[in-house]
Amino acid sequence: MTSLQGLVNRAGVELYLNVTGVAGNTSAMLSYLATRFNVTHDDVSAQAAIDAYARRASSLVVFDPSRPESIDIGTMIAAQHDALLVGPDLAAWMNQSYGLPIFLDYARSSWSSLDAIGAYDRALRELYPAASTTLLAILPPDRWAIRDYLYATKTFVFFHHQGALASPFETAATMRILEATPRGIPILGWFPSPTLTEENSFVQMASGQGKFVVGVQDVPNLSVLTALGRNETHPQVAPSAVPKVLENKTYVVVAVPDGDNLDFAAGLMRDRWSESVRGTMPLAWSLNPLLVDLAPPLLDMYYETASPLDQFIAAPSGAGYLYPDYAGAGDLAPFVNFSKRYLDAADMHVLWLLNAFPASEIPYSAATLSAYVDGVRPEGIVLDYDDQPKSRDMWMQAGSSAVAPVVRSTHFWTTDENVLGKLGPAIATWDNGPHFIWLTVYTFRFNLQDARTLVTELAGQLQGNLEVVRPSEFFGLLRQDFVRSAKAQFAASEGNPIVPLLFGSAFDSARARLRDADAFLAAGDTNSAAYAAYLALEDLRGVSATEALLASLLVLLAGGVVAFLAQRSSGSGGSPSGTIRPGVVLLVAMAVALLTFALREALEQNFWTYPMILIGIGVAGIHRPLHRFLGRAYPDRSPIAAALLDLVFIALAIRTSVAVPLALVGTLLVLETSLARRPGHASEILAGLTFGVALGFLGGFDLPTFTGLAVLLVVATWSIRGAPIPESTARRPRALLPGFLLALPLSALSVAFYYSLALRLQVQGPLLLTLAGALLILAPTLAVLGRRIVRLNPSTATSGAALALAAVFGGLSLLTEGAVPTFLALLGLLGALAYAALDA
Repeated sequence: MTSLQGLVNRAGVELYLNVTGVAGNTSAMLSYLATRFNVTHDDVSAQAAIDAYARRASSLVVFDPSRPESIDIGTMIAAQHDALLVGPDLAAWMNQSYGLPIFLDYARSSWSSLDAIGAYDRALRELYPAASTTLLAILPPDRWAIRDYLYATKTFVFFHHQGALASPFETAATMRILEATPRGIPILGWFPSPTLTEENSFVQMASGQGKFVVGVQDVPNLSVLTALGRNETHPQVAPSAVPKVLENKTYVVVAVPDGDNLDFAAGLMRDRWSESVRGTMPLAWSLNPLLVDLAPPLLDMYYETASPLDQFIAAPSGAGYLYPDYAGAGDLAPFVNFSKRYLDAADMHVLWLLNAFPASEIPYSAATLSAYVDGVRPEGIVLDYDDQPKSRDMWMQAGSSAVAPVVRSTHFWTTDENVLGKLGPAIATWDNGPHFIWLTVYTFRFNLQDARTLVTELAGQLQGNLEVVRPSEFFGLLRQDFVRSAKAQFAASEGNPIVPLLFGSAFDSARARLRDADAFLAAGDTNSAAYAAYLALEDLRGVSATEALLASLLVLLAGGVVAFLAQRSSGSGGSPSGTIRPGVVLLVAMAVALLTFALREALEQNFWTYPMILIGIGVAGIHRPLHRFLGRAYPDRSPIAAALLDLVFIALAIRTSVAVPLALVGTLLVLETSLARRPGHASEILAGLTFGVALGFLGGFDLPTFTGLAVLLVVATWSIRGAPIPESTARRPRALLPGFLLALPLSALSVAFYYSLALRLQVQGPLLLTLAGALLILAPTLAVLGRRIVRLNPSTATSGAALALAAVFGGLSLLTEGAVPTFLALLGLLGALAYAALDA
């Protein structure tokens, strides 16, 4: 029936399928079309429709049920020859009843000799030249709802598995289609996602080829919906004209995601829309502004029944779903301009962006955000569906000619307790306000009443000092708060005589920016005022971070002086175990830095990296038999052989997260093979470990960096020759506890990923990475100095005392606020942990 519908409606809308088992209620939509567009209709049976319209077709195309790809191939061939697509069970009847000849029987044609990949490749060569050049589709063959639209538009449609379960051949076949078709066009459809990697994988590939996805596979009658209501204006319900005044409250937006997917917009979102909660609290509803052309009646059904508390915003990432930072060179700017036209037509002023699903915080480049700010000029931008902000929660983003506030969302994924548990540590650092939370509700699990219950519980934790607002109000208040926060922090710094004395330039810059903010406010330009105030805040945060680093360096300097005096008064020289040998430190640091780079790259691919890391830990012991094998194969040069093998494994892990276990094995292999011949003492191992993690964590990864690290690793192993030094069999050291303690100083990385620590440090963004890297290096240095000052023989008692001291500093870090006291407390915590690691 869908091929018949597509054929009939290609010339004019005549056939509407009122069916079940699809997204949305087709009967309700038909009633709306009758009312809104004065559509008249007759209810007829499927048989009557076939009798009325079948003879408009030229012939029949028969698909092969045993070959699913034949449905997609048949859809294209039928569309290009005005034929009807039928199964073998109907072919003979249609031929006899309506005199339609069989144009192609797939099972008896030359197509049948091809597998799915071969068939789609042939279709690309032979059928695409006659297909639409403005659309592409990916659709499982068992999905029929949108085939009327694909038929009517003569769209090229294919299906290959995506993500983790796709074979390399299927992935390559998908890329051939994406590369052969024009850039800047939408891809309609969707695909099964059993491993949750499929979406991430396909949208990355589509974005890289300059295309964007319109998720839809179960919305019927698109050939009807797209024909009604086009070229009309679609204004949203006007809210109150009185702007809100900033108060000491927590302002919350409750947002409904996934509106970029038409199946959701036509189905589950309609269920959420009908809940009694709607209209009693402000809500943000995401929709694809492309509905203005693709299905205007679906958009109008929402707009015309909205309350003043409902606001519609553009779903990721504009007029279609792509990952902006993965877009090909030259593709993003045209897409942003394309999106601007549709956002204007849909009266949407807030934009939601999504940039892949890595296992860590989703990064967004400044260039990408600036392109959206300049091209769309939104009231505000919301980033991702992430669990919670980590390194930065909200800021002002500047383009070349415009600015806009940006906020990261906090997601209501699992339970109330989960959300409250995430927000609790952050709330513990808050003053009286104002504060801002964008709360995204996972509506496939929770309804609007669940969201209201969560907001009520959150309000209880805040003594009722909470207000739910619309997105436009949220961003307006946020702009006001940037100015308020900058002035408050400047006044606090002005009262500190050290800041103007040591940081006069940054302090004067902040003062000048605040004067600019006042001037912009006087002119009524709140956006520019907020941006000037944000820049002043960044100046002051830079001062705070520098103060913290200077204070920690003074602590280390004092420790160094005390250590020197203690060693001098004891009259003893440095022991071999206290002398740091650069060669050992270089070896460990380079191996660890390369592994850290590989982990970073893998974590940025998708969230399935974590299971691969766990698998790597489980199989890490493989390095032992490999170590013995290399010892036999290359008795004199096994360290260099291990280094080369490690570099191969690291390169594979950078290419695909599946190879992360190999990278772990390779790193352990090169370390054991080398240290078995040139043992390192505790200080060298700890220094190499922390310095390597700091380098791998902070360094920008590119080919020259990888090459440089690889060369240094080879250099570090080049001079290590000979057989391993035999271990004493009298008492082998126990590795579990020392290994555990050795890893604890690496918890300095939490500074860059733990939201409440960022709030306590009052520093955001790249400055957090700087502080985390500084702690990785300063903490073990402090521990080494501490060993030289105390000069006690390592024992369980000294390790226990160091851990007890770490607990004290840990408690202090949860009580302090401000960059200097919090950073010093963290330095004490990590230094004590490093001391315990050295003693163990």
